[in-house]
Amino acid sequence: MAEEGTQGGGNALNMEPLMPPRRPGIRWPRVLGKVAAALARPPETDVVGRNLWDLRTMLIWAGVISSAASFNGNFAVRLGASNQLIGLMSSLPALIVVITTLPAARFIESRRHRLPWVAGSIFLHRLAYLFIALMPFFVRRYQAEVFVGLILYSNLVLATFNAGWDSVLAETIPERRRASIMAQRNMILSAAVIVAVPLMGRLLDAIVFPYGYQIVYGIGWLFSCAGTWQIWKLRVPESPVRERSKERRQRVTLAQARELLAANDNYVRMVLNTLLLDLGAWLVSPLYIIYYLKHLGATDAWVGTITAVANLSAIGGYYLWQKIIARLGENKVLRWMAPACGFFPLWVAAWQALPPIMVAAVINNLLMPGISLSHYNLLIKVCPSERLPSYISIYSVIMNIGAFVMPLLGVALADRLGILPVIVIGGLMRLFGALGFSLRPARAPDSLGLVPGK
Repeated sequence: MAEEGTQGGGNALNMEPLMPPRRPGIRWPRVLGKVAAALARPPETDVVGRNLWDLRTMLIWAGVISSAASFNGNFAVRLGASNQLIGLMSSLPALIVVITTLPAARFIESRRHRLPWVAGSIFLHRLAYLFIALMPFFVRRYQAEVFVGLILYSNLVLATFNAGWDSVLAETIPERRRASIMAQRNMILSAAVIVAVPLMGRLLDAIVFPYGYQIVYGIGWLFSCAGTWQIWKLRVPESPVRERSKERRQRVTLAQARELLAANDNYVRMVLNTLLLDLGAWLVSPLYIIYYLKHLGATDAWVGTITAVANLSAIGGYYLWQKIIARLGENKVLRWMAPACGFFPLWVAAWQALPPIMVAAVINNLLMPGISLSHYNLLIKVCPSERLPSYISIYSVIMNIGAFVMPLLGVALADRLGILPVIVIGGLMRLFGALGFSLRPARAPDSLGLVPGK
């Protein structure tokens, strides 16, 4: 076959062309065209497409505020917060969820138009970071306590969002595309964090405390406003509302919650399995940042780097696991991968040095998307669609009771036993808790239409 780009024959000795052949290369106009098509917002007539576009792109702005929030523990430590106060910062938001979730779910279920309440809730939540940015200008004493108070405020006003957001997602994302869209959302969020967190970490190390933190929190709030506006613009269908008399009979009191649990064995299995799996994670959640900063001497830039590296590996994880789940199904993936939750805390305790911990973060974030994607899809499937907010709210209450108690227990145990033994205990608890997904799995159809045990 003749070579493209040659002129005449070639060298008589080696038969090579006089000019090198043209290589195909990358056709940049076509590549850029595909990128532009992916970024372009669908037309007004494509309601589903526009919703999905907004649901994906809003994660760019959310990634910036999430990056700022990832330094909350650092800020508390550098403000002089005690270990107990850091434990409260981890646990009290969970108590707020326990108290507010069921009333918020009842309120959301009584609203035909739920989106304004969901969007207003997330706006008030993100507004807290503007208050945090301004706080050092106005507060001279008890800054750590005031900062923790603002974090608690941000969680208090988030109750309506927590109660209604899953139903918004369920109504705007077609079921057949749920796994891929959720994976894409998480990949976009991770990509935004990869860019923002290292820059913020370097900025925090370069600027005199606390001004660097004020700049970081202010930037996070500004960017979050764009994401909040995209939530407002979602086009969500009206939700069915029960008659008031029927609503009174079915409002989610504790007695009603017991009835809902008794009527859905698969949901109960999912809740109990998840609770056992996560108890160990909550136990050690406030200890990592204390260990990194106070015992291993980590800087803000290092915390930013490990966060970025972990999110970079998470992008690869979400890309791979959405394909694996589509092939194997949620049930099998969750059963096989749940024991991987014990890997990270045990590795941290074993190596006791910053570079190996960064390696562990990469591996951990490659594995965790398989668990989170399969778990989320199965949880939605075991909840009756007509009462999804109530079931999700009961789930949140139960999980947050554990998330309230365990960090306080972890800090108390660390004061007695030391941080590393408690981290080991948390890792072993996660390994033990993972057995539930194999011994008593929830029997919900997965993406292949299969049910565990069949």
